[in-house]
Amino acid sequence: MSLLLEVKNLSFNYGKQPILDDLSFTIEAGTIVGLVAPNGTGKSTLLRNVTGLLRPKHGTVSLLGHDSWHDRQEFLKHLFFLEDSTRLYEGLNPNELFGYVKDVWGGQLSVDRVVKVLRMDKYRKKRVASMSLGMKQHVLLGMYLISGADLLLFDEPLNGLDPTSIELFTRVFSQLKGQGKSILMSSHQLGNVTTMADSVMFLKDAHLQTFQTAAIDLQQKYDELFAVDEKLLEP
Repeated sequence: MSLLLEVKNLSFNYGKQPILDDLSFTIEAGTIVGLVAPNGTGKSTLLRNVTGLLRPKHGTVSLLGHDSWHDRQEFLKHLFFLEDSTRLYEGLNPNELFGYVKDVWGGQLSVDRVVKVLRMDKYRKKRVASMSLGMKQHVLLGMYLISGADLLLFDEPLNGLDPTSIELFTRVFSQLKGQGKSILMSSHQLGNVTTMADSVMFLKDAHLQTFQTAAIDLQQKYDELFAVDEKLLEP
């Protein structure tokens, strides 16, 4: 596999509070990486630092050799990230959103193909404002697909999905991986992340711990890192 993303010595503070402290990791082409921690621990902040929506206090981020700040235009050509479905333009419909992303990123898939794959034909002309959360998540995934970007960053992509949709998303992620795309997906629960990801990064106290999914019991490790101490519940 070839190196796609490299993060070196990345640190970020909110005021004097360290949120990310000297983080370094890499993502290779054709891999899925889970970023797991409870809500409020800095997962979204890390994704925003990787994409350049926030500027790190220290450290660098490069994608296919392009620096996130000094070579930003080339960097952004290879990446797609939309924080969550609440960021969608609510006055537009999926056809319009997909067409816009295709024009800007130049992906190879057609709008019709994405609509078919994600089973969206019944609401492809429906305004986002009138959609359920599950529908919006499908629209969001469709935008990722049609971008054709090499690195796809998802923040809680399975929120609001029923089991059938989760199964569909899982298959789509697997196919993207097979095409050489890489995915970094955050979640506050292990759940389906363990079945999809090649490795999992746990974020705790501003530091990362990374494990291969096949190497250890990830649920046990999660419980060790994040579970509430039983003694706190004793009278």
